[in-house]
Amino acid sequence: MILRRLRPLPLIGLTAVWLMLMGHLSWANLFFGLLLAAGILWFFPMPPMISTLRIRPLGLARLVLRFLTDLVLASANVAWLALRPAPIGRGALIDLRLRLDDDLRRTIVAELTSLVPGTVVIDLDQDSGILTLHVLDITDPEALSLERAKVRALEDRVEAALSVATRPTGSGATEARLLRTMQEGE
Repeated sequence: MILRRLRPLPLIGLTAVWLMLMGHLSWANLFFGLLLAAGILWFFPMPPMISTLRIRPLGLARLVLRFLTDLVLASANVAWLALRPAPIGRGALIDLRLRLDDDLRRTIVAELTSLVPGTVVIDLDQDSGILTLHVLDITDPEALSLERAKVRALEDRVEAALSVATRPTGSGATEARLLRTMQEGE
């Protein structure tokens, strides 16, 4: 029971965050970081994440490289919009139904979209899969179509980088593990 709540990876991660916040490594900081991390994990346990997500290294490399490229280009574009003498074009709200059917990959698409300057995710409705975002400087319908195409391309790259493994239906193994974990947590 105790070991389920104090999983090693979150414990190490929270301790590392504490050490970075403190600014230097000492035995006291390490001890109190571990103590604080254990307390957080004990008193605020996260539900187990049951995921059949598979990482495809080549697709992930393409996703990261393209994201970094988009980040640099969009940053330069927003800087130009801020510095040019002409006024900025109107912004637009775009509703786009994502094709991905799982919450984790939808959230990744929303986060990566929001991290690129010039776009802000307003809402992601997990039930319907509709992503609502605000985009800067939309001057014509072609620019709107281009932004939709960018999100679709990002969605395709996320799908290529992170696949959901299929399991035979009716096995009940995942449901049994989830039920057992929930009962132990009570």
